[in-house]
Amino acid sequence: MINRVAGYLLGLVFPSTCRICKSALHGGRFFCPACQDKIKHIGENVCVVCGRPFIGVGGPHPCRNCIGKIPPYDMARAPLVYDGVVREAIHLYKYGGVRMLKGMLGEHVSAGARDWFPDADVVCAVPLHVKRFRERGFNQSLYLARAASDKLGVALSIDGLVRTRYTRPQVDLGPAERAANVKGAFAVVRPEEFSGRAALLVDDVFTTGATVSECARVLKKAGAKRVYVFTAARVGRE
Repeated sequence: MINRVAGYLLGLVFPSTCRICKSALHGGRFFCPACQDKIKHIGENVCVVCGRPFIGVGGPHPCRNCIGKIPPYDMARAPLVYDGVVREAIHLYKYGGVRMLKGMLGEHVSAGARDWFPDADVVCAVPLHVKRFRERGFNQSLYLARAASDKLGVALSIDGLVRTRYTRPQVDLGPAERAANVKGAFAVVRPEEFSGRAALLVDDVFTTGATVSECARVLKKAGAKRVYVFTAARVGRE
């Protein structure tokens, strides 16, 4: 039994095959070079508000969602498309406890932080409820927030923004259900860390934007003059 468990853990740390194409690996990587080369980067042709990638060409403009309802945050950006290697890496990092992948994801977060958010005064992560934190053992978004904070050279608020109630996982919920699930689930407990400042809110993935929108709403209510959203990856095209 002990040998089987040890073999399983060793396989997580040093996998023998690529997690995407199952080809043989040499060394401690999770993905073969061919699959890593397929990582999709989000270009400049995006919604000026939420950062949703557009198909085709066109000048800077908001997407139809942001025209219909202006979100509570001022701008959202992500460097990577949530697909293939990036999706698998985030799942391993977030649910599989493979924390070494924070380096791969953190590099992309660091690279974009100064380009997109040079005026940010404080950085914070989307918080986990204490019960979820105990289940997972770490907050995956806090590692990414620290990478952005270090790059920008500004303060990192570790628990100024908190989650006040346990919520269902968002992954299996539709857009309306996601918004209802997180409504009223966050609070700012140290408003002095955000009042009058431009806050950079960091998470792993932007899907419908329900979670970051609710966080942005309470940060603005606490006095933040601007709220930016930065995620390692995002889904969806216009």
